[in-house]
Amino acid sequence: MTPSLKGRGLAGEVLSALRRLAVERGWPRVIAPVRPTLKSRYPLAPIESFMGWTRPDGTSLDPWIRTHQRLGARIVAAAPASQTMTGTVCEWERWTGMVFPESGEYVVPRGLSLLRVDKDSGQGVYVEPNVWMRHM
Repeated sequence: MTPSLKGRGLAGEVLSALRRLAVERGWPRVIAPVRPTLKSRYPLAPIESFMGWTRPDGTSLDPWIRTHQRLGARIVAAAPASQTMTGTVCEWERWTGMVFPESGEYVVPRGLSLLRVDKDSGQGVYVEPNVWMRHM
């Protein structure tokens, strides 16, 4: 996101516009795949646990999930394997700025889960979760 636009409430406006469009088209609901912003601070926590973490007021710990909740959305389910990204170990080293000296699992910058590196095959696989939320 462009730093000068951050914090202006544009995400909420876009989500509200999407909801209005759904109503205009007669769609009964909008299902949104939500990438929780704070999840990268807790890459070891399963998405099923993380999505249930709340603040004292009962809203989600995660600000992006909270934005959806403020607009009336409800969590539907976890999507533990929303995206799968594969690459060679060399590519992962270039993409992350890290070195992967042996096979295993690694915490990567801004990752919501762990990168699995297999030095024998020369491949790295990252499977990212998200949260499905229902509007309307």
